[in-house]
Amino acid sequence: VLDMVRTSNRTQMRDEQAVFVSATLPKLIRERIIRRFPDVVHVTTPSLHRAPQRLTQTFIDVSKDYQGHRLNALSFVLRTAATDKHLIIFCNSKAHANLVYRQLYKRGIPSLLLAGPNAERKTRSKRADVQTKTADTEPVEAAIAEGEDVSPEVDDLWEKETWFAGQEDVYAAIDNAAEVDSPKEAVEPVSGADVGDLEAQLPAFNRAEVLQAFMSADPIPAHLLPPVAAPAEVSDVDMGALSARRKILVCTDLGSRGLDTTCVTHVVLFDFPTTAIDYLHRAGRTARAGGRGKVTALVGKKDRRLAEQIRLAIRQGGTIH
Repeated sequence: VLDMVRTSNRTQMRDEQAVFVSATLPKLIRERIIRRFPDVVHVTTPSLHRAPQRLTQTFIDVSKDYQGHRLNALSFVLRTAATDKHLIIFCNSKAHANLVYRQLYKRGIPSLLLAGPNAERKTRSKRADVQTKTADTEPVEAAIAEGEDVSPEVDDLWEKETWFAGQEDVYAAIDNAAEVDSPKEAVEPVSGADVGDLEAQLPAFNRAEVLQAFMSADPIPAHLLPPVAAPAEVSDVDMGALSARRKILVCTDLGSRGLDTTCVTHVVLFDFPTTAIDYLHRAGRTARAGGRGKVTALVGKKDRRLAEQIRLAIRQGGTIH
């Protein structure tokens, strides 16, 4: 994009001025900016790449403390966080988010899910349906004449009708790039979880409705709960009361940027992020606007190196990058 702008400006003999604005500045991006704009002036705050001072951060070694059972560790964290009214649980993949969402309900803990396709997509592709009718082009031409959209469906989860109005392109990139799972990749199993929950179809919810339910003091609407059985000892009335008393949002990195989460007092990292920058974004969902907050990270064997680097930076008061 920068090359295109620069070429256009040179062609039209126009001066150019570039301003880069970002909540975080990964080393690779910084180096590329300096290489392309060697005279760039950096203006940063002292808190860049630092966790908020009023944020309490806890790291739990799942392999040592829970024999690798990440779900049991999560259940313990939620039981000991009974006073927190708004919590966010982050997962690295949509499959893991859906699994946690279903498993929590089976354990008597209702939650909301922010992952996967948005239910409010007003424009749907007609090409596949039209082309199955006949091999010639007449049905396609007829569909165009009727004003139908026959363009190929693009896996873009953020269209103009989404609740992130004005930021669709940015969050489309986040949605596609941040999710580490894909249909071609094997999803990492979770100890103690049902295989059926790991492979369950991802529901399509209206994201605006999910967020509204998360912020509301009312019980979670039934259609936003997973289609699984709750524990026999917990009645529907009890589940409703539980969902009104404490709101839990299970999400991917879809929820790590751009949301108003000043009410969130506790962030739980069910899956440890793959980069320090992602850790900062997830942790930054709480302790906002000078408030207090907690982050509890579940650390597996493969996460220990990055987790230790982050812990060392926190202890020394240095930057996390």
